[in-house]
Amino acid sequence: MKSYMIQAITLQIKNSELQKLVLSFVNEKPKLNFGQLTIAHHKAFGGKDPEIFQLAAAIELLILSFDIFDDLEDLDNMQEPWMQIDSSIALNAATTIYTLSQQTVLALSSPFKHQIQTAFLQYSIQAMEGQHDDLKNSMSTEEECLDVMKRKSGSLMALASVCGMLLANVNYPEVEAYSYQFGIAAQTDNDFRDLFNLQKSDVSTQKKSLALLYLQKGYNAPALEILTFFESGGDFNEEFGSMEIYKQKLLDSGVTKYLNVLKQIAINKAKRLLEGLPIESHQIEYLKSQLIVNNKPTNKER
Repeated sequence: MKSYMIQAITLQIKNSELQKLVLSFVNEKPKLNFGQLTIAHHKAFGGKDPEIFQLAAAIELLILSFDIFDDLEDLDNMQEPWMQIDSSIALNAATTIYTLSQQTVLALSSPFKHQIQTAFLQYSIQAMEGQHDDLKNSMSTEEECLDVMKRKSGSLMALASVCGMLLANVNYPEVEAYSYQFGIAAQTDNDFRDLFNLQKSDVSTQKKSLALLYLQKGYNAPALEILTFFESGGDFNEEFGSMEIYKQKLLDSGVTKYLNVLKQIAINKAKRLLEGLPIESHQIEYLKSQLIVNNKPTNKER
């Protein structure tokens, strides 16, 4: 899959410096989970189109562009290569990658490519709308947070899954529905991990999340202690003595259990939808294994 990404870049980007920069970003990608989901759904629904790898490459290029946009907007993940260069150059590179992803879809010879392109753009816009609301940071309820998570992470998982299915010339609405739920589960997991990463701007700027909204309800003393700690911008060891004590505070506050319950609810909803697909049981199990293993859509979960 990565070879198809590299091929698209080298063929379409003529500026040698820009080409080299974009290739360096692609080579930094440790995992290609979205592309794997695209391929898995194509196979599960009986698809045998060799262009599936080109489609998967297009989707991974799109995800890469969104990761760059997201980091530039949030001003975090400073270890990423695009965060270590002039932001205007990084932004231009991301725009180039985004455009290249669409061009790669249009280059397909499949008779279903326009249907795929429509889905590609539809879910991209949904993700952008979710990102807009996330950047506004105006969520005040669990329902509002879940809706943003559905559109931000769920839409991208739906994009990967649905496009792979469409290339196999089938279209089941359950695929979109369970993709949204798996996206919510993945984002919930990521929000929990962010509680341990004080370098993330989400923590330092008190960005609204399920975890923060729960802690702000102040159900108990540990929850209030953690909120005070976030506001102070201090160090785990200085504030609590050790990471283990901090983890225990999270447990005592109830936020760990709360996030785990919400994640499991989303996964259970997704499994029920997946198991209702009118396909062979071994194909359902195959998709289930791919979706649960790949239940971490991006390297930063947007």
